[in-house]
Formats: sequence, C-alpha cells, structure tokens
Amino acid sequence: MLSKIMFKEFKSIFNLNWIYFFILLIIFWIGEINLYSAAGGSLDPWALNQLTRFLFFLPLFFLVIMLEPKFIFNFAEVFLILVLIGLITTLIFGYTGMGATRWIRIAGFNLQVSEFTKIALVIFMAKYFHKLNAEKTIGLIKSIFPLIVSIIFFILVAIQPDLGTAVIILALGLVVIFYAGIKLIYPLLSLGVILLISPILWTFLKPYQQNRIQIFLNPDLDPLGKGYHIIQSKIAIGSGGLKGNGFLEGSQSSLDFLPEKETDFVFAIFSEQFGFTGSILLISLFFIMFLIPVLKTYKLTQVFNKIILFVLSFKIFFEFLINISMTIGILPVVGVALPFMSYGGSSLLSNLIICALLLNFMSISENKRMFS
Repeated sequence: MLSKIMFKEFKSIFNLNWIYFFILLIIFWIGEINLYSAAGGSLDPWALNQLTRFLFFLPLFFLVIMLEPKFIFNFAEVFLILVLIGLITTLIFGYTGMGATRWIRIAGFNLQVSEFTKIALVIFMAKYFHKLNAEKTIGLIKSIFPLIVSIIFFILVAIQPDLGTAVIILALGLVVIFYAGIKLIYPLLSLGVILLISPILWTFLKPYQQNRIQIFLNPDLDPLGKGYHIIQSKIAIGSGGLKGNGFLEGSQSSLDFLPEKETDFVFAIFSEQFGFTGSILLISLFFIMFLIPVLKTYKLTQVFNKIILFVLSFKIFFEFLINISMTIGILPVVGVALPFMSYGGSSLLSNLIICALLLNFMSISENKRMFS
C-alpha cells in the first residue's frame, strides 16, 4: 500500500524523455574526458572517483524518477525542514575546509547541505504558489512569506561562508516569485533598492569577498596572487582559438599553470583543448537541456508542475552561465561548480536529483488534477 502511495507504476519509465536523459549522459561523459585530461591523461584521482560516484548515485536517480509527484507535493514542507536542520547542524558541527564550514561528514563522505537547499526551496515555493492557484498575477503581500523564507536560507548559507551558493538560493526564490506571476514593477523596485544600498552591503562582506570583487574588476591588482586564477583561465581559453589545441594538448592544464582546474575552471581546460567550436557545442547542449523542460511547461496548466520544471531547469543553466562567466572574467570567482563537469560529490548528486525530478514531472499526464 505504501509503495503505491510513494511510487508510480513501473511502466511509467517508458514515458521518460530519453533525449533529455541522453544529453545528460553526454555532458557527464564530456566532463569525465575533461577530468581525465586535467590529471594529465590519468583516471586518478578525479575521473575515476567522479565515475564511481555517478554509478553509486544512479539507483537514487531512478528512485526519484519513480516517485509519485503527489508524494513530493505532500512532503514539500518536510524536505524544507530537513535541509534547515542540516544547515544548522553544519554551522554547529560541520567540517571546516579552506576557511569555510560547508560540509557534514557522513560515513566518510562530505555532504554539502546547501546544494540540496536549492531543490527543497523550489519544491516548497512551488507548492505555496500552487495553493494560491496562481494564474495571472501575485500581489506583493502574498510574496512576502516565500521571500522571507528565501532570505533565511540565504543568510544560513552566506555565514558558512558560501556567498556564491547563497546568491543562487536567493535568486531561485526570486525567480519562483516572478514566474508565479508577481507584477514586474516589484522585482524592478527591489533591484533599485539593492543598487541604492549596495555601498552598505559592501561593508558586510568579508575581506576576502571584497578582494574577489576588486580582483574581478582588475586582476592585475594581484597577478601572482588572487588575480592569478582569472589571468591563467583567460590565457587557457584564448590559447584554444577556433579549433583548440587538441585533446591532452593544453599547456595551461598539463603544466599546472591553472589552479582549481578540476572544479571552478574545468571550462577553461575544455576550451583550451577544443577551442571556440567545442565551447559552442557544449553551450548548445546545456541550452537544449534547459529548453526541453521549459517548452514542456507551455503544455501544462497546474502551477506546481510548471514551477518545478521551469525553475529547476533554470537552476542548472544558471549555474552553467555563472561558471563560464567566472572563467572568462565576466563575473567574480564565487566557487560555483559547472554542472556534471566539475569534480565534487554533493554538486553531482544534487544535479542528478534535479534531473530526475525534471524527467519525473515531464512524464506525467495532466488528464486529471494531481495536486490539491
């Protein structure tokens, strides 16, 4: 009985959008090739570990695909409370690395709870606006509660400190509010207020965060220190030219000029080897991956479905844009991973769960109202 409440019938697996699934596999495989090249043509340590994690996470990936959407809807608040407890636990008992307390050690695995906060927040807010039966516009008053919730989670993550992830969490909350139907004037007024108080906000940033912004504006302020990452990344991307230097032929990567090449700067390695042509192909894959769920929303009527598909798809594409913008110097280096390509277990797991949710919600029929 419980299994019928929690899981769909097995035959529903045949209704999946397999094109989306194969694009996911292609991007992950490109990431594996990239990590292999980052290690100088060796599976150890990054490519093999990442592949092992991927295979280990696959059962959970298909488990999420088979969950009943109504079960996810009913337990939205529970998911949010769990990540809230996880974030508080991280601040008190978390593992500290590189000056930040962002992880909880579980069975030898460092879990970054903030990655899963993005998912739980979107699901919770999707349910909130669904219950309002949002069809046209949402008033400012009705948007205050989800905005406060978003700000609370923003603060909990920002004090770890992890400003990059915190900003994404707040951005996702704002995107949900905007997509649910709030009048355009309110986001524009909010942006204006943020710009006006930005000098005050600057004083609340930690010195290293202020330094990142200053280096972003002018990397030559510290070319052998904080600006070194951006300068070397630009050199790597520029040296790739139109067609790239070829697989395993990137000098910045193979000679270890490029720091954090397995995490923040994997795009620079890829672009150095495969050039502008390869970069455009990769960007196209991510863009198609974003469009498939978004185009599905135009055929849907239920608010919960529409928000889940649009905002979670936007989350992956948004992080992709932030990461490549960091590597080419358009944005400061804020430690945002490139989905399915950067080395890291928590990022990989959370993005697999998101893709599983997208595949799940794209496959359901709207012949009857599923959520109430």
